[in-house]
Amino acid sequence: MEEARRVERHAEAIAAGISRESMSHFMTAGMEIVQAANAAMKSMEIPQETRMKLHKAQREFLLAMKSSIEVVIAEIDKEVPARHELRKIEIKKKSSK
Repeated sequence: MEEARRVERHAEAIAAGISRESMSHFMTAGMEIVQAANAAMKSMEIPQETRMKLHKAQREFLLAMKSSIEVVIAEIDKEVPARHELRKIEIKKKSSK
């Protein structure tokens, strides 16, 4: 768990200076890496120990991406005006004549 927190703090520091477009490219590239690793494991004879290490690496990478997404969401939330309380609006049907 501490490792995931360290990755999250590191991702936040990196994300602070990255544009949304760059972050999007980063996430797309990361997902392609994860998909390529999964495809390679299916087509190759890989020892179980190696598979487990790859799965752990994928998990850590996905946690870093999750943290990066949360940083971007926090930045977006700063730009959005204060949220207002929701209220119910009643809509009445027009009577047909």
